Amino acid sequence: MNQKERIAKILELLQEKEKLDATELADYFQISKDSIRRDILLIVNDGLAERYRGGITLPIIKTKIEDYSKRLVINSQEKQLIAHEAVQQISTDQTIWLDVSTTVQFIAKELTKENVLIVTNSIDNAISATQVNAQQEVYLLGGYFNANSHLLHGTSLITQLANFYFDIAFIGASGINETGLFYSELEDIELKQTIIKNAKRTCVLLDSSKVRNTSNFKLDFSDIDLIITDKPLPETITAQLSEADVKIMLVKGGKK
Repeated sequence: MNQKERIAKILELLQEKEKLDATELADYFQISKDSIRRDILLIVNDGLAERYRGGITLPIIKTKIEDYSKRLVINSQEKQLIAHEAVQQISTDQTIWLDVSTTVQFIAKELTKENVLIVTNSIDNAISATQVNAQQEVYLLGGYFNANSHLLHGTSLITQLANFYFDIAFIGASGINETGLFYSELEDIELKQTIIKNAKRTCVLLDSSKVRNTSNFKLDFSDIDLIITDKPLPETITAQLSEADVKIMLVKGGKK
């Protein structure tokens, strides 16, 4: 197992246990303590974990937002299943929004419907969609470039969005609980609200690792039509979604 694969596994273990001991990790991977220290240093420097004496722990959600390319390897099978189900919601001759989300990016990798216009602020979505189909129509909104998440952002995006009406918008979230969906930045909320306002239907793609994650910025369930996930949500969250008339779709092959 090379270092990249080892780090991906460490991040998976960290999501499960929230706290990992360096000596135990060295034994787990059968490598030296110096090697595991180098792995830990990379993870901490990327802001994916906080260091304590003898190991690492999960940070609060805002500092836990992983580098975009690294997040693609976490729960990727579940994300692919969710995206596959989402693609079934798309018809020919539609205009769709694809959010900046590692789960949503799998839609771009799989979409082959004809005459679909993709609108996005994600460079990764644009590249993935056109790699699958060189003729795929993509409108990439302009703005300031964020190198970590490969997205374009800024107030100009809100202005540009006023020119579009989406048949369906696919958005992600950093977390969910009974009160709503959570995001890492206040700017995300304004952007999502504008997208939802300009969409006939809004679909949230959410893998089960996001359940109970919270942060400072929240979006309520108003005007959300569908949540696609890989594992049944807690009953208390399901009840609130039902009250808000939000449909929940569990993907085939999802975890029980």
